[in-house]
Amino acid sequence: MRVNSKELGCVSPSWNSSFEGILYWKQKVDTRSKRGCVFSEHWCRLKGNILVLCRSPDRTSSEISGIVLLERFTVSRTRDEEIPYSFRLDFDSGDKSLIFVARSEDEAENWCHNLNKAQLAPKLRRLTLLRDEIRRITGSDPLEAGFSNNLSTPAAPVQESKCSLSVEGLEIMLRCMDIRDISHPNDLPNACLLVSVSTSLTNIWTPVGATEVVERSRNPVFSKTIFLHRDLLDENNSIRFSLFDIKDVKSNVSALIGETTTSIKDLLDNSSLLLSVPDECSAISTKHESLESCPSIIVQSRKQKPLDSTVAKVDANMLPLRSVCDNLLSKRYKFQDSMGETMHVIEFMGESKLCYDFPIEYLKTLIQSEYLIYDSLSRTGSSKPIIESLRKERIISMKQTLERYEANLRNLVDYSGPRFKPSSERGNSRYDFVPTNLHVNQIALTDVDGQLVSSHNIISVGAFSLFSGRYKSGGLFRMAFDTMITSTRAYPPPELSYLDMSSESPVAASTCLLSAKPIGKAMDLLYRGTHAIALVRSDLSGLINRLNAPGQAEPLAQRMQKTVSSIQGVLADQLVSSLNVLPRVSSDFEVIIGLLTQLSTMEVIKYTNSQQPKSSDHEGVSKKNYESRENLINSLKKAGQKLSTTLERIWECVSSVLWDHVLSGLADLSNQQTLSVNKEGGGNYFDLISEAERSAYPNMLPINDNVLTAVSILQDSFNYRHHACVCQLLTSVLTALSMHIPRWNRRDWEQAAVCGVLAQFEGLLSCYGDEQGMIEDWAWVIDYLFMYRITLRPTGNVSDSAINITGRNPENIGSFNTTIPSSNHSDSEEFHPSFKVIKLNECELSVPWRSWVHAPSEIQARGRVRIRLHPVSFVVGINELQSVAETLDKTDVQIAVNNHGLESLRSYFNRYTKHFGAPGRTVSNQDVCDLLTDISHYLTPPIRSKPVEVLQLASEITQAFHGLRITTCKSAKDRTAMSVTLEQIQWLKSEGMHESCFTPALHCIRSTGLRLDNVMKNTGKRKYAFNRFQLLSFPRIYRPPMGTYSTNVSS
Repeated sequence: MRVNSKELGCVSPSWNSSFEGILYWKQKVDTRSKRGCVFSEHWCRLKGNILVLCRSPDRTSSEISGIVLLERFTVSRTRDEEIPYSFRLDFDSGDKSLIFVARSEDEAENWCHNLNKAQLAPKLRRLTLLRDEIRRITGSDPLEAGFSNNLSTPAAPVQESKCSLSVEGLEIMLRCMDIRDISHPNDLPNACLLVSVSTSLTNIWTPVGATEVVERSRNPVFSKTIFLHRDLLDENNSIRFSLFDIKDVKSNVSALIGETTTSIKDLLDNSSLLLSVPDECSAISTKHESLESCPSIIVQSRKQKPLDSTVAKVDANMLPLRSVCDNLLSKRYKFQDSMGETMHVIEFMGESKLCYDFPIEYLKTLIQSEYLIYDSLSRTGSSKPIIESLRKERIISMKQTLERYEANLRNLVDYSGPRFKPSSERGNSRYDFVPTNLHVNQIALTDVDGQLVSSHNIISVGAFSLFSGRYKSGGLFRMAFDTMITSTRAYPPPELSYLDMSSESPVAASTCLLSAKPIGKAMDLLYRGTHAIALVRSDLSGLINRLNAPGQAEPLAQRMQKTVSSIQGVLADQLVSSLNVLPRVSSDFEVIIGLLTQLSTMEVIKYTNSQQPKSSDHEGVSKKNYESRENLINSLKKAGQKLSTTLERIWECVSSVLWDHVLSGLADLSNQQTLSVNKEGGGNYFDLISEAERSAYPNMLPINDNVLTAVSILQDSFNYRHHACVCQLLTSVLTALSMHIPRWNRRDWEQAAVCGVLAQFEGLLSCYGDEQGMIEDWAWVIDYLFMYRITLRPTGNVSDSAINITGRNPENIGSFNTTIPSSNHSDSEEFHPSFKVIKLNECELSVPWRSWVHAPSEIQARGRVRIRLHPVSFVVGINELQSVAETLDKTDVQIAVNNHGLESLRSYFNRYTKHFGAPGRTVSNQDVCDLLTDISHYLTPPIRSKPVEVLQLASEITQAFHGLRITTCKSAKDRTAMSVTLEQIQWLKSEGMHESCFTPALHCIRSTGLRLDNVMKNTGKRKYAFNRFQLLSFPRIYRPPMGTYSTNVSS
C-alpha cells in the first residue's frame, strides 16, 4: 500500500484519535555488531483501522516510523513471562506477526480491546447481511432507494413500460408551481413526481410511473408523461401525486414535500386540474410566510385512442414493430417545438424475434455444408507426403469443429428464455452465434389523437465478436494478417479492407471462399459441387417413386435442370477444365431430360383424352399408353443409375484436384521463408505453432510441435470465429431490414435494386486491450457483408378481390400474374417475418404484401428481388481506455477502419448520383457532399482526440439515403445508450423540437427512458455502468445525468 508518510505524519497529531499511547515494538536486529531482538519505544496513534507508529515517544511527533492497516487480523496476549504486558497481531494474509509491549496491564488490555474493534471487515459483513435481509423483505435496496416508493422497485418500471400500442388509456402531463421549503427558502428544489393508483377493491397504492428530476426550479415542467392503461381507468379508483425534493441527485436521497389525491373520474371529466399540496402531508412546511399560496400541481390529461392501422403512416411504423419485436416496451414524453406547441413523443424498445431463430437456421446450413466438405475430404487422397499428412490433420480438426457446431445448435434449440442474449452471457461459448443484447429502438411522433406520424429506428447490439475465444492472437483482421504470405509490411495498413487482407492470406481466402485466389475458388467450387451432387443423388434415388404420381415429370425435370446446371458450372471452371469431364455429364443428363419430357407430354395427352367422350378404342389406347409409360420409367431408372455412377466417378477426380489446390495453399504457410508471423524475427515453425496455440479454442488436440497440425488448427479457429461473427451480424442486419422495408416507397425499392441498401455501423469501442480485438472482428464481418446477397419475396394474405396487374386472364394457361392484396387489417396482423438460409453467402427474407405492392411492376412481375447490402463502418472510442490508446499513439486500427468507411461511403454516394442524381438534403438541411467533406476533414491528420462528430455526420448521411442504422459497443447497454439517446434527440430536433429543449430532453430520456430498462434487463439495476474517472474521459455530450450511473454495475 502506498502512503504519503510525510503528509500523514503532519496530519496525525491533529487527529481525534480513538486511542493513543506509548508502545514498545519488538524488532529483529541482524548486523555484524549485534544480533537478536530489540524493543524500540514509539508514540502510537489509532484512528479508524490505521495504526500510526511515530519515530519517537514524543506525543507531538510528526515523523512516522511505520503504518499498520488493521484488517483481517487477530490480536492476542502473549504468554511470555519474561516480557510482561505484551500482545501480538497475527494477519490472515500470512504477513509477519507484530509484537508490542505496553507499560501496564491495563494499557495492554485497552490496546487489545481498541485494536480488535478497529477492523472494518466484520462490520461490513454484518452490514451486507442486514442489507440483503432488508432487500428480501422490502424488495428494494436500502442504499439505492431515495424514497420508499422509488422507481428502483421492480414493479413500477415494468408496469409503466408496458407497451401501449393498441389499447385505450389516459396520458397525464404534469407541472408544478410555487415549490418552497421554509427551512431553506433560498434553495431551489430538485423536483420529482411519483404517481400511484389505488383501486376501489384495495387500499394499496401501486406506483404507475414517475417523472424525471427537474433540477433547481420552483416551477418545474416535466417532459416525462405518465400513461394509465384502460384497466386502471375505473371512476372509483383514486390517483395520488407525491412531490419530492431530491436532495442528492447522485444518491437519490429525497424529502417528501407533499402529496395530493384525486379521483380517476375527475381526470376523465376534466382535461386540466389544479391540485394543491396541503401542509399536513409532510413535516416540511410547504407554505411560505410571505406567500398566500401553497405548492400546486397542474395535471393535464388527454385520452389515448388505439392506433388505427388502416392509416398508411401508422401501419408503416407499427407493422414492423408488431411483427419483428417481442416484449415491446414504450414510454411517453412531451417537448416544446419551435412554434411553441407541444410535441408528443413515444419511445419504443423491443427484443428481436430473430435473435435465436436465425442462428439456428444458419447453423443448420453451416453444419450441412461442413459435413459434405468433411465427407469429400475423407474420400480423397494425395501421393504427396506433405499434402497427405495435412489432409489427415484437417480431417481430425474438422471433425472437432463440426462437433462444436453441433453442440452450439443443440444449445440454441434447447434454449428457453428471453428473446435476447444478456451482456453477462457474451463470454458464454454456448451462445457464440447469438448477438449480444440485440434490441430495436424507435422514437416516434404522434398527432393530437395519439396516432403515429413519423419515426426513426436504431438497432443496438453488442460488438460482432467471439468474446469466448478471447483475443490472444487478436481479431479476424489480425489473424488474417498473421497468416499472410507476402512481403513484410506494417499492421494495420492505411485501410482495413477484407478483400485486400484475405487475398493474401490462404486461411482467410479459404474460409471466405474468395474467388480471386485459387484456394478460395477451389473451396467455393467444393461447397457448390458437394451441395449440387447431394441434391442430384437425392433426386435420382427417389426418381421412380416420385414419378408414380401423375404430373411430376415436368417439375422434376425443371429441378434437375437447375441442379445439374450448377454442377456443369463447377466442372467448366478453369481449375478443373483440364479433366474434360463436362461432356460426359452433359450427355447422360440430356438423356434423362429427354425421357422426362416424353413422359410429361404423354401425361398431358392422357389427361386430354380423359376429358373426351369414351369410344370403343378407348381401352386399347389406355393399355398402350400404360405400356409406353412403363417403358419410359424403366428407361429413366437405367439412365438415372448411369448418371449417378458417372457423377460419382467424375466428382472423385474433380474433388481430388480441388483439394490439392486447397491443401497446397495451406501448406505454403509452413514455409519458413514466406511466413508473415513475427516477420521481424525472420519467421520459423515455432512462430506458426505459437500463433496456433494462441488462436486454438478449448478441447482441441495438442499441437505437439507439429507444424501441419498448427496450420489445420489455424484454419479451423479462423473458420469458427468468422462464422460466429457473421451469424451475429446477419441476425442484426435482417432485424434492421425487416424494420425498414415496410417504409419503402417506389424510389426506395429502385434504390435497393440498383445501388443496394446502405447499412451504417457505428462503433464505440476503444483501441486498447480486448476491445481492439473486438474492433478487428467487428470491422472484418461488416466488410464481408459486401459479399452477401439477400433475396426479398412477398408473403401474406392475398384477398379474393386481388387486382391482376398484368391485365391477362388468370384462367389462361401459362400466363404469369402478380396480385395485390386488399388493405385489410388482418394482413398486417398476421404477417411474421420469415427467412431461409439458401447458402452461406445468401439468404431469403419475406416482406409483407403491403410493402411489396410499392415495388416497381418489373420487380413484382418477377416475384422476388435479389439485393446487396453496402456496409459502412465508423468507430470512435469514447472511454478512458481510448484515452490511454491515444496517449500511447495506438489508434492505428481505428484510423484504418474509418478511412475504409469513408471510401465505402463515397463509393455509395457516387453510385447513387450516377443513377438518381444528387440525393436530398439531410435532416439538418445540408448537402451530403458537404458532409462527406467534413468527415474527410475530421479524419485527416492530425486527428484530434475522439472525433465523435464523424459518427454524427455518418448517421445524418445514412438517414438522407434511407439506410440502416446499427450502433454497437462491447455490451450495447451503457455507451450504446448514450449514443442511441443522442441520435434520438437529434432526430426530434430535426423534426421541429425547440433548440432550448435539447439538453433537458436528452437528460430526460437518459434518466427515465427505455435504455435504463435495457440496463435493468441485463444487470438487474437501473444504473449505467460508469464511474467518475470514465466520465471525465467521455465527450461531454455522451455523459449521463447525475444519479443515473454507478460503479457497482457489471459492464
